[in-house]
Amino acid sequence: MFDIHTHSYCSDGADSPCEVAEKARAAGLSLFALTDHDTVLGIPEAQKRAAELNLPIITGCEIEADYEDTLHILALGLDIENPDFTALMEKKLRLRDERNERLTERLIELKMDVSSALESSRGATTRANYADALVKLGYAESTADAFDRILGRGKPGYIRQNHPSPEEVIGTVEAAGGICVIAHPMKMKLDPAKLISDMKRLGIRGVEAFYGTATEGETRLFATLAGQNGLFVTCGSDSHGSRRPRTHIGKGWQDCEELRKTERMLMGLAR
Repeated sequence: MFDIHTHSYCSDGADSPCEVAEKARAAGLSLFALTDHDTVLGIPEAQKRAAELNLPIITGCEIEADYEDTLHILALGLDIENPDFTALMEKKLRLRDERNERLTERLIELKMDVSSALESSRGATTRANYADALVKLGYAESTADAFDRILGRGKPGYIRQNHPSPEEVIGTVEAAGGICVIAHPMKMKLDPAKLISDMKRLGIRGVEAFYGTATEGETRLFATLAGQNGLFVTCGSDSHGSRRPRTHIGKGWQDCEELRKTERMLMGLAR
């Protein structure tokens, strides 16, 4: 049983990297990965606690790349100290900081100055941090409401962030000894068959077909498309701790041969 899509407070999760490792052990996982958005700041802490718990861990990061719809790539099993990967993380942080500066200005224009309530993450500050601030100041009823009315694509507070190309992300991760998996493809509003075919062409190695909030139909569809394209399937909860209480670590796992095969392969990436 594994979960290779989790978040800590180094991006937009609620728990420390240590707590993520502890919850992974408590959930009965045999393997997990910490995949914060555009940062690997929490990896050393998670690795240390995982070693104390005798729990295999894979290095990881969730990286957004430029594409016709929001494309999140899980980078797994890579050398996080690789110079080219470090440069990519610095570039991503710079682009995120630029977006956040513009987002702050936009919210001020909308008479929703959140500066007094905005709590920056220890690694990458995301729109979830802004959603929390909007809720705290009474501009939104919940984080979901904040995205639905203010921060989401096409909404008044949406600011597009620039991203590196998928080729740059995938090439850098592979050069650092890692592999790339497309995260939650069922959330993308594109033709599924074309999407997976494009991802294979770009160098993606796996598909997160078993996802914490995926329906049975979505899981079967993307598992089938992965098999047709020679890609392996993975399992991830996308856990954010108390920020998403219904998506707990381990959610999404199914005891099936497809995932057992992937688990055996992933064990070779554990550090």
